[in-house]
Amino acid sequence: MRKMNVRQGYLGRGNLIFLLLIALIFLDLNGCIYDHTDDCPQGIDIRLYSKTPCRTDTVYPRLSSLELNVFDRHDKQVSYRITNDSVLTKHYTKRLKADNGLYNVIAWAGLDTDPFERSFSDEKSGLLFRLKRSNGLAASLEGKRIYYGKSPAVFLPDPTEYGSVFESTFINLQEITNRLTIQVEGLPPTGDYEIVIKSANGSMNTDGSIAPDDLIEYGSQTAFTNGLLEARITVLKLVTDQYSSLIISNKTDNSELYRGDLLGTLLLKNPDVNLDCDHDFSIRFSIRDQCGCGTYMIAAIWVNNWLVHSYTTEL
Repeated sequence: MRKMNVRQGYLGRGNLIFLLLIALIFLDLNGCIYDHTDDCPQGIDIRLYSKTPCRTDTVYPRLSSLELNVFDRHDKQVSYRITNDSVLTKHYTKRLKADNGLYNVIAWAGLDTDPFERSFSDEKSGLLFRLKRSNGLAASLEGKRIYYGKSPAVFLPDPTEYGSVFESTFINLQEITNRLTIQVEGLPPTGDYEIVIKSANGSMNTDGSIAPDDLIEYGSQTAFTNGLLEARITVLKLVTDQYSSLIISNKTDNSELYRGDLLGTLLLKNPDVNLDCDHDFSIRFSIRDQCGCGTYMIAAIWVNNWLVHSYTTEL
C-alpha cells in the first residue's frame, strides 16, 4: 500500500507540474493583460463593400490601388496602407495596427499615379490628389473608377485591461467618377465640332470633399458620322453646389451650339437621376435648322431617354 501511495504521489506531482506548465504558457501568451503591453498588438480589421441608397443588394467591386487611412479622434493619421488587391469578396479583410483609442478609417481605391498628382497629408481634411492638367485641359480619366468610403467610429480598449484586441469595421465604398455619353444629332457635315465639360472639381481632400481648385476642362474623343456627333467623357465627383458646364461648339467658326449647367439644366432635370446612385449618363441633343437658312438650334434634349427640354414648344 505504501508503494502505491508513492506512485500516486509521483503521478499527482507530475500532473501538478504539467498543469503549472500549461498555466505558465497561458500567462506568457496573455501576460500583456497585466504588464508587457508592448507585446499586445492592437488594430482594426477592415472589410469593404459597396451599396448605394437606391439598391438593396450589396456588391463587391473590382478595385485597383486600394488605400487605407486610420485617423484618431483629432483627425490625425496614425496608420496607412496601400495594397494592389483587385478583387473584393464578403470575406476580404485588411488589418491595420493602432493603439488604444477612438478611430475611423478612410478608404480610397483607383488612384493610380498616372493621371493624378498626389499630396500626402496627415490631416483628414488635407489635400489627397489633384488631377493633372496642361493649359487647363485635364488628364483623361477614361477607364478609371474611383471609390471613396469612411468607416463608423472604432474604439480600441486599454491593453492593460483587455490585452490584444482587433476590432472589425465595415466601409461602404461609393464611386466618385461619372461617365457621360453625349450625342448630338442633326448637325451639318461641314463643321469641326467639340464637346467639353468644365468644372472646378479636379482636386479632392482625403475626407472625400472637393478641394478648392481652378476651373479645368474635361476633353473628349469625338466621332462624327452622318450628322451624329458622339463623345464620351469621364469626370470626377459631381455635387449640386459645384457648378459644372457642358459646352458644344463648332471650332470652324468658333461658335457655341450649346452651353448649360450640367446638373441644374441637364442631369437633375430627369427626376429619376440620383447623384448618390447613378454614375453612367446619356445626354442626347437634337439640332434642327429652324428656318432653312443654315441657322441651327437645339430642338430637344434627353437625359437617360427622358425628355428634359423641348425648345420647339418652349420657344
